[in-house]
Amino acid sequence: MSWGTYYQYNGYLSHIGKNEIDSKREECNSINDMLWREILAYMAATPPAYAKDDEGNEYPWAEFIAMKLNEFREEIEENNMLVARLDDCDEALRENPENVTEG
Repeated sequence: MSWGTYYQYNGYLSHIGKNEIDSKREECNSINDMLWREILAYMAATPPAYAKDDEGNEYPWAEFIAMKLNEFREEIEENNMLVARLDDCDEALRENPENVTEG
């Protein structure tokens, strides 16, 4: 006999309508794919001694790449959390559409 934890999720998707769930999920996944391609491009590049960030500040390459990868990781994590909430809402729409409202 198996065991586990049952839970109900009550959430809110800010500025996302019920009919936008699939497109928002695709957008998040597309952004994550783009970020991974950018990470791979940084990995394949010959590193310079210094690099500039988006504001024009110059950093040693190791420090710059560490900051850049941290930014990418945070954005990917945020997108993945949103995709999980979108999946929860989508599941609720399929199972109990009367419990999903816009407002």
